Amino acid sequence: MFRKGLIGAATGLLLASATAQDIELPGITVGETSASDIELPLVERTIWPGDEWDMADLPTSAEADVTRLMDWAMDRDLGDEMGETRGLVIIHEGRLVAEAYRDGFGPETKQVSWSMAKSVTQALVGRAMHQGLIETIDAPMPGPWDAGDPRAQITWAQWLTMTDGLDYNEIGEADLAKNDVVQMMFGSGQQDVVGYVADLPLAHEPGTVWNYSTAGFHTISKALQTDLEFDGDAMNDWIQTEFFAPLGMDAVAEFDAAGTFLGGSLVYASARDFARFGYLYLRDGEWNGERLLPEDWVEFANTETPAENANVYGAGWWITPPEGVERSHGQAALTCPCDAFHAGGNEGQTIWVVPSKDLVIVRLGLMPNAPENWRALYEWNQELARAFPDAN
Repeated sequence: MFRKGLIGAATGLLLASATAQDIELPGITVGETSASDIELPLVERTIWPGDEWDMADLPTSAEADVTRLMDWAMDRDLGDEMGETRGLVIIHEGRLVAEAYRDGFGPETKQVSWSMAKSVTQALVGRAMHQGLIETIDAPMPGPWDAGDPRAQITWAQWLTMTDGLDYNEIGEADLAKNDVVQMMFGSGQQDVVGYVADLPLAHEPGTVWNYSTAGFHTISKALQTDLEFDGDAMNDWIQTEFFAPLGMDAVAEFDAAGTFLGGSLVYASARDFARFGYLYLRDGEWNGERLLPEDWVEFANTETPAENANVYGAGWWITPPEGVERSHGQAALTCPCDAFHAGGNEGQTIWVVPSKDLVIVRLGLMPNAPENWRALYEWNQELARAFPDAN
């Protein structure tokens, strides 16, 4: 069914709304790590991948639990809890220590990000800021509205934290005719996603209410192109040369017919290459001695949004509230390590970054967007993380 190896030892679109509840998975004792135990900025390390990841053994203390959890995930089928896993890569202390693939997939297979692309788009804004192309994220972001329109005053930070205030319905809207992401991506907006966004009115004062929005990150992508004065081809060149190439990523960004990078939904890369992206965030925005993102950019990504109605989201990344704190939405693990933050995508894509364990876990797959499947996926990632020793 799948090809697996333990190295050296043997080798964003629509997310369903979920409520917190216990689930059963192969058990590991829950640790006591909390967000308050982790110091930021993240600890710098000296191991960097070249053309390929360096490989290493799993820590002896983690081998049995990691093998069991990997076997459990790879034995799942589409109708099972958590669905089928198609690619799994684990990076510990800068080295690839485990990976597994379903039949038909392998280390070079590009798979779709879905909404993990939002985290990539957040990084692209940071890259542009570090290059001096954007002065501040507290300024109004270019958009498809006239200067006197209140929507033209929504800031980069408000778009990035999904507190833009637009009347937009994605999570929890089961009626496809009313679901904005479906209409934007596959209905009337599919040729020009930002043209679709231009018709959305304000529902809230910007900065006050969190609302999950693929539309917002498409709009951010267009704003980047506007600021950089790029058409679609030039934008693609900039993404490739200024971001993917420094990381050694062989990735593809998809654009709509109007030339807008679909930054809320569509990047294609292998599991190993998505792990490179996660590793950039594990290393606080640095890569092989070069700073690619502003010094506080990763902290911004995993700091809770200012809106009072959400404690599971930062800026382009999902975060983990402290254990015992009620989750505002179902898109968060219930257990520690609570410094874990992740990029998440439709049908079960995750890049799980855990500084306290010096760890990146990439899981690519296919699963129905049922709440119980997402809960299982979150807790499975956390159980894997708990199997590893604390970072030095």
